Amino acid sequence: MFPFALYGSKGCSNPSQYHLLSGQKHTYYRITYNYPHDLNEDILSIYDVFYKSLNPFDARSIISRVNNNEKAVLDDIFIEAFNHSLQLAEKTKGVFDPTCSPLINLWGFGFERSNEYSNDLVNEIREYVGYNKVSLIDNSIVKKDPRVQLNFSAIGDGLSCDIIARYLDNKGVTDYMVDIGGEIVTKGKNKMGLDWSVGIVKPPKRLGLDKPSGFEAIVHLTGKIAIATSGNYNNYRISNGTQYGHTINPLTGYPADNHILSATVIASDCTTADAYATAIMATEENKLDELLQTDDTLEYYIIYLNTQDDYSIIQSKGMKEYV
Repeated sequence: MFPFALYGSKGCSNPSQYHLLSGQKHTYYRITYNYPHDLNEDILSIYDVFYKSLNPFDARSIISRVNNNEKAVLDDIFIEAFNHSLQLAEKTKGVFDPTCSPLINLWGFGFERSNEYSNDLVNEIREYVGYNKVSLIDNSIVKKDPRVQLNFSAIGDGLSCDIIARYLDNKGVTDYMVDIGGEIVTKGKNKMGLDWSVGIVKPPKRLGLDKPSGFEAIVHLTGKIAIATSGNYNNYRISNGTQYGHTINPLTGYPADNHILSATVIASDCTTADAYATAIMATEENKLDELLQTDDTLEYYIIYLNTQDDYSIIQSKGMKEYV
């Protein structure tokens, strides 16, 4: 579901200026930047602070304390994640919703194990899911229902890309690619002096039965820009013989069933791109056009199965300038 970065080859005229930081936490990270000095230690430190704030799998993180209704001092990263998430939730009319966590847990994709789902349980959980049930007042989270839980995983990789890119900007770095779990921010040129290029994977038609088959498209990124892709084929479950992906529609409480295989979004920041890619995957089929009209600054490339069970593409007019 994620795009793979196509990095420039070795052998450029001044390779010592480009640095590479790569590794893995919950997902891979690969950060390439052009700078006279090594900034890897600083970048890793930023990444660690990010995780201590927003990692729902860490019982000591800020978000875990908030979810458990414990006293927590919110840091700037948490506040940014919360404020931006609520703005995006309102903009997407709740198709993207950071309070969807209990539903994500119910369907087996979250930080807590849950019992087997049922219609009654879905309806019960929906009573305390909704971005209008939580607010930030005097640097504290206020819940209308103590069962409300937050999960910023749908924007986590995108936000971490933005924060690291912001640090590189402040250091005066003019050429970089920040790639965390396939969510990407680029600026300037690669080592070959060319625009950064990203491949959009051709997703399989059916979860668990097929495998990705090469690239559907190559995207060329100019200037400073962000790109994110969402899909289901790398994260799915099988229950009672039924396969379903990890993208949950907060408005229905159920995994999305809209024939969309992957959604790639280009935006000025990766948090927005990440959220909209998730929202596109989650939305009901008859409401896709309405969602796409909520932000006319975005470019998108959507791969879906048509009625003939074949691949089809929906893309914005501006996307053609990149592909």
